Amino acid sequence: MSDASSNSVRPPRTQAMRRAETRARLLDATIECLIELGYAGTTTPIVCERAGLSRGALLHHFPTKTELVLAAVAHLAAQTGARLTRMSSPPPPASGRIEQSLEVVWHSFTGPLFYASLELWVAARTDQELHARLYELERSLRKAIGQVCDGLMHPSADRRTDYRDQIELTLHLLRGMALQRILRRDDAERRRLFELWKRTVVAALREAAPGTDP
Repeated sequence: MSDASSNSVRPPRTQAMRRAETRARLLDATIECLIELGYAGTTTPIVCERAGLSRGALLHHFPTKTELVLAAVAHLAAQTGARLTRMSSPPPPASGRIEQSLEVVWHSFTGPLFYASLELWVAARTDQELHARLYELERSLRKAIGQVCDGLMHPSADRRTDYRDQIELTLHLLRGMALQRILRRDDAERRRLFELWKRTVVAALREAAPGTDP
């Protein structure tokens, strides 16, 4: 066998690699179903069909639908968190870090994560187990967003509350905008209003500490 042929031979896949691949296929298929079919339409047979796997393979990894959909959203949240971290590196000049922090929050509501999560939020209203576990997942995601924003803005101890309140308000505002987009695809108007909000936040933080650059 030639050197070229030897180099082209791939090493055998380990059991751990096969398990990870199976899990990823199930999670990706679940996310697709949540976004396209909604929570009620996301059934385990449909997920198995889309993933090209047996029901036994699904049950081996995720014994219940609740565990499956929560793992899928956590998987998507991890991907989104990594994307937001890349957005903030390298950080912009100090004068633009508040704006960049708000952009991080904006992008967390413009991808598939929001719409997949929304399906679970609605279902969680009447499902106590899903509610409790989704609440913890949501807390983790908000913490990750806050850490990215803190890393950008580096607020001093006496101003940390002001900064975090503005980020929290931005989360509420953009969640409402994202909900409105379900009925009205007015992306240009949403963006215009967000730019207005960014100016409002910068002005509020400067007012909280006059004579300094936030």
